This record gives sequence, C-alpha cells and structure tokens, in this order.
Amino acid sequence: MKLKNIVKELEIKKSENNKRELKIIDETGLNLSSNDYLGIGQDKNLRVEFLKKFGDKILFSSSSSRLITGNYKEVRELEEELDKIYKKSSLVVNSGFSANKTIIQTFYNKNSLIITDRLNHASIYDGILSSGAKIVRYKHLNIKSLEESLEKYSKIYEDILVVTESVYSMDGDIAPLEKIVKLKEKYLFDLMVDEAHSYGVYGYGIAYEKKLVKDIDFLIIPLGKGGGSVGAYIICSKEHKDYLLNFGREIIYTTFLPSANILWNLYILKNMDRFKERRKKLEDLKNFTKEKIKELNINAICESQIIALIIGDNKRADVICKNLRDKNYIVYPIKSPTVPKGSERIRVGLNPNISKKDISNFLEEFKNEFNSIF
Repeated sequence: MKLKNIVKELEIKKSENNKRELKIIDETGLNLSSNDYLGIGQDKNLRVEFLKKFGDKILFSSSSSRLITGNYKEVRELEEELDKIYKKSSLVVNSGFSANKTIIQTFYNKNSLIITDRLNHASIYDGILSSGAKIVRYKHLNIKSLEESLEKYSKIYEDILVVTESVYSMDGDIAPLEKIVKLKEKYLFDLMVDEAHSYGVYGYGIAYEKKLVKDIDFLIIPLGKGGGSVGAYIICSKEHKDYLLNFGREIIYTTFLPSANILWNLYILKNMDRFKERRKKLEDLKNFTKEKIKELNINAICESQIIALIIGDNKRADVICKNLRDKNYIVYPIKSPTVPKGSERIRVGLNPNISKKDISNFLEEFKNEFNSIF
C-alpha cells in the first residue's frame, strides 16, 4: 500500500471523527471501561498471595512453542485441572483471538459452511476468511433467523459450523444457548461458543452453569476479561485437540505463554469458589444500575455486567466522554462502524469494586452531559 494512500485513508478517518489513537489512562479516576469484571486483575492482595506462594517458580518466557520445550509441568497441571472441571479435553493457547481464528481455519475449508451471529467478534470473522468457507450471517441472537439458514443450507452442506458468543461485548446481551443446542438434534451441525465475557462472572462460564458443555464442540474461554489474565482455554474432544496440535498453525509456530501467566491462570481456576461474594456484589450492582437508568430515563442496554449508554452520534460521543473524563470518569466512546451508525455509545463494564454511589453519580453526570450537548 502506497504511503499517499495510507495518509489519505487516515485523513478520511479523521474527517469522520473516527481516527483511533492510543490513550493515556488517568489511574486516579473511576475506571468504568475495564473488562476486569470481578476485579481479579487489579486485586493487590490476591497478587501478593499468589507471589508468596509461586514467586520462586515464575519464569517470564517459555522460549518455545508447546511442541518443543513449551509443554512444561505447570501447563500440564492446568490442563489436567480443566479436564476434570469440564469433563472434556482442554488446550491452553495464547489468546482468545488466536483460539477462535485457529479453530475455524484448521477444521473448516471451502467445502464448509459457517453460520455466524452477525455481531460475532472480529477474530471469528478472521478465521472464516482464512478458512475459505462459505459464510452466512444470521440476525443477532435470533433463533428463527438461525433456523431458517440451517433449513436452507443443511441439505447442501454436510460440514456446517454455527458460531455464537455467550455474552456480547457491545450490548452485553446473552445468547439463548439452550435453544441453539436444541437445534443440533435436528440439523447435526458443529457448535462453537466464545465465553470471553462470561467466564468468571458466571463461574466457569454460562455453558458450564447450564450443563451444556457436552453439547458444544468448541468451547472457547478467553481469560483477559473476568479471568483477570491473558491466554485462552479451548475445551473440545481429544481428537480435536490432537488435530490442533498437528495442524493448528498458530499453535505449532507460536512461542507459548510463560509460567508466570500459566500459574496465575491455574491459581484463579482453583480458587473460583472464593469469588462467589464478588459475583453476588456484581449482580446486585447490575440490578441497581438498571433501576437507576430507568429512573433517569436513559437510553441504554443493560442485560449483564456490560452497560451500553446510547448516544447516537460519533462527535457527540467524543465530546461527552471528554467532559466525563474531565470529571474523573475513565470512559471512552464506542463509535460506528464498530457499532451500527446511530447506536454510538459509552460502554460501561461493572465490577464489584464500584460502589452504588459511584455509579449513581456517574449516571447523573452522564444524563446532564447528554442533555447539554446538541
């Protein structure tokens, strides 16, 4: 791509009020933009406890892929623990993005059909493009739309994958996993579920809580949100795991995570029951927030710990967020085309360290800003 074309495209982004830049976070403000839904990643006491127990075992590089010297003792212990919990085989990989992309491009090809929720993550779409499979998008969380696609294509394609997330990052809305699983009985497709925004918040994830793991071919558990860490778990059959180790390019040719991350992930996994009180506080805060939004008559989507405060314009979203940051609230706009035009927003991630007073004051400030910006 020529430099003049690069400059031109960046200027277009700027003129549309949509040019992305790295931000400097004021750590003294109230952080409402984090995905650390249980406060695990920022918990100093938890970190001190972890380092006291495992500090002498920590290394900061594995220096190799899993298939060479990266298959060290701690990661084997982590996968053994996962196998016991989910009662299937597990594979730890470097990120949720890599997990989603690798699964799709490894197991599916030009003879396959991928039926994906319209609002699925970019990593899922990257995997589909890499695979060469035919893509069909169904209306967001719409079971009727999904079944219409299955009805239309199941007689044409033998190899079909349906992909959904459990909780969606922009609206915080929740997929009807039981209904999707029920469709498998009739249409015999493979099912892939991304639990990025439900792990931790719902314990081991919504699929686990609803006893659906056995019905899901690829359960992806990224750890950078409620898990307070980095990396991802792939929960699948032993045959799928073995195939990934032999044909999954991003697994074979990637330097694996160091023991510092793996030990932390194992520590969080084994202590999941300790976070029940945090989950209870988060649920209480979510319900309080929903009531406050209703009281203030704010246009918002709030089904989970993710709250979307709808503004409806890129420029207004920028101005409102800047004014709120000046008042010590760490918030940033989510603009089109990341979300559909007219639904530009502030995305708030709740966590149990946010007080009801804090969220109440913030929502009142947001309402004032929204009403004053024309």
